[in-house]
Amino acid sequence: MTEDHPEVMISAQSGKTSDTFDLTRVKEVVAEILLEFKADHKNLEMTVLKQPFEIVDNTILFILNGEIQKDVFLKIKPEFVGLLRQKLKNTQVRLDLELRENIADDTPKLYTSTDKLNFLKGKSGAFRDLQNRFGLETDF
Repeated sequence: MTEDHPEVMISAQSGKTSDTFDLTRVKEVVAEILLEFKADHKNLEMTVLKQPFEIVDNTILFILNGEIQKDVFLKIKPEFVGLLRQKLKNTQVRLDLELRENIADDTPKLYTSTDKLNFLKGKSGAFRDLQNRFGLETDF
């Protein structure tokens, strides 16, 4: 940290300045990058960048759902880290990922129409009433 600018760090090895960053600033920068990716029609990449992330020291840790997101992340990582370093004005930014299957997903997997109807009937009695009133069935 310098005395004139406490928010700026100077790397002793390279002599380059590196601005510090926090979660709010990283979210702003990621939003900017998302707009750029949207303009370039990079939809899969946008999906990965919309995943939750944490900051640990100079590392931005993306929490991904599975192997497909991991593959996309690894493909865009060089471009993405370059953009982050440029926009955050910090050459020490690192990216990493962590796979967590079913993040906060307590909802059961509903595959059939019957499963979906039974789930909705359990959530609200109105679905049960509608089914009885109109004689609705999922299998026909």
